[in-house]
Formats: sequence, C-alpha cells, structure tokens
Amino acid sequence: MRRAIAILMLMLLSFSLFSDPIKFEYEPYEEDEFPIWLSEIRRAESIFFGSMVITFPLTVAGYSVASVFGAPIEGDEFSLFWQQLGIASCFSLAIAGIDWLIGYLSD
Repeated sequence: MRRAIAILMLMLLSFSLFSDPIKFEYEPYEEDEFPIWLSEIRRAESIFFGSMVITFPLTVAGYSVASVFGAPIEGDEFSLFWQQLGIASCFSLAIAGIDWLIGYLSD
C-alpha cells in the first residue's frame, strides 16, 4: 500500500516536469502605481517585523536577567510569554515610528 501511494505521489509530482512553462514578462512597478502612504505602511511593516527578530530575544533575555537579580516576576510561562511579546512589540513599534519620523523630517 505504501509503495502504491509513493508511486502515485511521484507520478503526480512529475507532471510539473512535463507541463508547459509559464510564459510571461516581468514588468517592474511604476512610480505612480501605488500611493505614497501605502509604500510608507509597507516599509513600516517590514521594519516592525524585521526588528521583532532582535527585540523579542532581547526582551526575553532582559526578563531572565531581571529574574536572576530578584525582580518580582510573577505568572506562569504562558502569561510571561505574552508579556514579553507585548513589550517586544512596543519596542518594534517604537523603532518603526522612529524610522518614519526620521524619513518625515528629512524630506
């Protein structure tokens, strides 16, 4: 039974080798295709989620250091995770906001 399923999956996956390639030409975006505020939101989103990679581990490390030095950190692991995620999100939002402010003031 397993061999039959494996052969069937191989056949289904190999159909893409014999299909016609998609023929299209790439067209780059034009400058006036999207409004400016939409590109600013996209940039802020990229910076927000990109900085979460740094702010979340730093927040977790900060909580760990604070608990070692005797800070009163209460709650189970689930609630601590959401607290740490909230703090990291605030830091990331601040980073994205500072980037927007720098871009706004430099224009």
